[in-house]
Amino acid sequence: VCQTNHMPNRATISDVARLAGVSKSTVSRVLNNNLQYIRPETVEQVRNSIEALGYQPSSVARSLVSKRTLSVGLLISDVGNPFYSEVIRGVEEIALQQNYNVFLCNTSYDHARGLKFIQSLVNKQVDGVLLMSSSVSDEWINELARCRTPVVALDWHPTALVTEGSVGVIGVDFEAGIHQAVNHLIELGHRRFAHVSGPLGLHTSCARQQAFIKALENHGISPESVVTLEANLRLDGGRGALERLALLPEPPTGVFAANDLTAIGLVWAAQQSGLLIPEDLSVIGLDDIQLAAEILPPLTTVAMPRSEIGQMAMEMLLELINNAPEAKGIANSIDVSTSLVVRQSTGPAPDLVKRWRLP
Repeated sequence: VCQTNHMPNRATISDVARLAGVSKSTVSRVLNNNLQYIRPETVEQVRNSIEALGYQPSSVARSLVSKRTLSVGLLISDVGNPFYSEVIRGVEEIALQQNYNVFLCNTSYDHARGLKFIQSLVNKQVDGVLLMSSSVSDEWINELARCRTPVVALDWHPTALVTEGSVGVIGVDFEAGIHQAVNHLIELGHRRFAHVSGPLGLHTSCARQQAFIKALENHGISPESVVTLEANLRLDGGRGALERLALLPEPPTGVFAANDLTAIGLVWAAQQSGLLIPEDLSVIGLDDIQLAAEILPPLTTVAMPRSEIGQMAMEMLLELINNAPEAKGIANSIDVSTSLVVRQSTGPAPDLVKRWRLP
C-alpha cells in the first residue's frame, strides 16, 4: 500500500493576520513597507508573526498587484562558450539584488531558434529581455518592441529606426584593443598576418575583421596581403583554420582570432603538429576567458569586461522597466572599451618563415 506524505499547508496572509490580530490589509502594508499610520508595536507584531509562520509572499499575487512578474529573459549565443558564463554571472548578481528571476535561453547562433525563445518569453510576460547574443537581429528587437517589452542588446547596430518599445544598447569598442594587438605584433617584427574570423553573417565577426584590417593598413600593410579565414567561433574552428593555413606556400607568423576559443583551438592544433608557440607562430585571441590564462603558453588576448557587461546590461534593463511608459526607441546606450593583455603566446617574428609540414 502506497503512503502519501502530506506536506504542511503553506502559510497564507490570512494566517499571518489571524496570528497578529490585525487585518490582511495591514499585513500587506507591512510587507510593502508602507508603514504610515501603523503603530510601531503593530509592525513588530506582524513581522514576528511572519517569522513564526515562515510566511513567504506569493510572487504570483504580487505580480497581479504590481503588474510585473519579476522575471527577465537572457539570450546567449553558445552556452558552451566560457565568455557567456561571466556575462551570466554579472546579470544574475544584479538580478538577485532586485529579487528578479532570469530565464536563460541558448540560441546556438540560430536566428529562428532565438525568435521562438523571444515569443515564449513574451508569453511568459517577462518584464524585459537581455540579448547578449552575438547574433542579435532587428526582427528580435522589433518583436519585443511590438509587444512593449523593454530590451537591452549587446553590440547591436539597428538597420531601421525603432519607434516602439524601449531599447538599450551596450556597445563594444573593438577597435581600441585590436589596434593594440596589431601594434604589438608589428613591434615584434611580424609582417605576415592572418585573421580567423567568426561567421561573417554576424555583425560582430565583421566588426572584428574590419578593425584588424584597418589597424594593419595604418602600418602600410595592404588588405590583399592578409590571409582571412572564416570559422565558427569554437575550438574545432581554430583547429580547422590551422590546417588551412598550413596549406599556404608562405604561412603567416602572426594570427589574430575572432575569439579565445578559436585561438586556443589553433594553438592546440599547432602544438600537436610540432609547431612552437610563439617561436614559429604568434597567436592572439579576443575575450580573455579564464582558460586563456591557464593554457600553455598563456594566451595573449584582447580583453572584454565580461562580468561588468552583464551587470551594466541588467542595470540598464531595470531602468528601462521602471521607465517603460516614458522610454521610446533607443532609450539608452553605453560603450565599453577593450584592451590588450599580453601573455606568452606572442613573441618575435622568426627570422626565416619555415614551411609547415603537418602530419
